[in-house]
Amino acid sequence: MSTEKIYETRGDVYVTTATVTDCRPVEGGFGVTLDRTPFFPGGGGQEPDVGEINSIPVIKLQEVEDNILHILASPLQVGEQTTCTLNEDVRLRRMQNHGGEHIVSGIVNRKYGFNNVGFHMGADDITIDFDGVLTREQLCEVELLANRAVVENRPISILFPSAEQLESLDYRSKKALSGKVRIVEIEGFDRCACCAPHLPYTGMIGMIKILDFIHYKGGIRVHLLCGLDALDDYHRRYAASAEISALLSAPQGDIAAAVGRLHEENGQLRGEMGELRRKLLTLRAESVPETDSNICLFEDTDANGMRHIANLCVGKCGGMCAVFSGDDKNGYKFIIASRTKNLRELIPLMRDALSARGGGKPEMIQGSCEATRDKIEKYFNN
Repeated sequence: MSTEKIYETRGDVYVTTATVTDCRPVEGGFGVTLDRTPFFPGGGGQEPDVGEINSIPVIKLQEVEDNILHILASPLQVGEQTTCTLNEDVRLRRMQNHGGEHIVSGIVNRKYGFNNVGFHMGADDITIDFDGVLTREQLCEVELLANRAVVENRPISILFPSAEQLESLDYRSKKALSGKVRIVEIEGFDRCACCAPHLPYTGMIGMIKILDFIHYKGGIRVHLLCGLDALDDYHRRYAASAEISALLSAPQGDIAAAVGRLHEENGQLRGEMGELRRKLLTLRAESVPETDSNICLFEDTDANGMRHIANLCVGKCGGMCAVFSGDDKNGYKFIIASRTKNLRELIPLMRDALSARGGGKPEMIQGSCEATRDKIEKYFNN
C-alpha cells in the first residue's frame, strides 16, 4: 500500500489525521509509514518539512518507493490513529519562495528564452541560475511582471498528464521526463515539472523581490525573496536605514547623498593625515644621528611610511637602515635599505636568526618576522 501524498495536490494542508501502516526500528529511531501524509520529504530545491506526529518531532523524512518514511524518536503502533502537524510558518514561507521562483523563471523563459539551470533555497535568500545574461533594467521589468501575477491572484494548478499528453505539453524541465510526471501550472505565467508543494493561488505568495544578481557560468545568478521572508528582509533594511539616518542626522531618503559627502570628507581627512604622518616621519628621520654601522628603528606606520623613513635614513649609515613596525605579540613587518650591502644575502641569515620571511632587490628588501624587539635590536646592533 503506497502513501497518499497530500502535499502533491494540496500544499496548504498543515494538519491532518492518518493511520500508521508500518513501524520498525531504523538508523536514528523508528521508521513510520502512514496511509496518508502532508509531510514533503524534500526535493526540487526545497528542504523537507518540519513538524510532529502525535506530538513526536519528525527527525527525518525519506521517500522509499511510493511511501514516505517518517523517522521518529519513539515508535507508534500499526493501526494507530495519528495527527500530523506541520510547522505552518516554515512550509508557508518555503511555498511562497518556491512559487515566486516559478513565476520569475517562467517570465524569464517566455520573455527572453533563458532556462532555469539551478535553484537553491538557502538560509538567507533563494537563488536562480539562468543560462543567459539579463541587465538590471530587464530584471526590474521581470520583477514588476512577477508581482502583477501575484496581484492578479492566478490559480496554481497541479497536473498529472498521461504519457500521450506529456508529449505534446509545453513545460519547463531541467531534464527529459517519463512515467508519472507532476506539472505545476501558474495560469498565464509558467508550466513546470516540479515535485514540491505549492500554494493554490499566486496571491498567497505575496511580494516577490529580486535582491541582486551576479554573472555566473556564462549566465547570471539571481538572488530573491518572496512573501513573509521578503517582508522580514524589508524590516531589517528599514531598521538599518533608520539607524544610519539617525547617525547622519539626515532624512532616510537622503542618506545616500549624506554618505557620499561623508566619504568625500573622509578622503580629504585621510589625505591630510597622510601628509602629516609623512612630515612627522621626515622629522623623525632628521633626528636620527649618522653612524658608520646600522640603524634600527621601530615606528608605528604602514609599508609606505617604513619605506619613506628607510629612504631618508639609508644615507646616514655605513651599513643597513632597518625599519620595523608591529609588536612582540603579533610580529613585525620590516623594510631594510642599504647602499653598501647586497641585502638579498641577508634574507637567509634573518630567516635563521629572526624567523623572518621576505624578499626584494639588493638595495632594499621587505618582509615579516616573529622575533621580539629586543632580539631584533641586538641582531642589528651587532
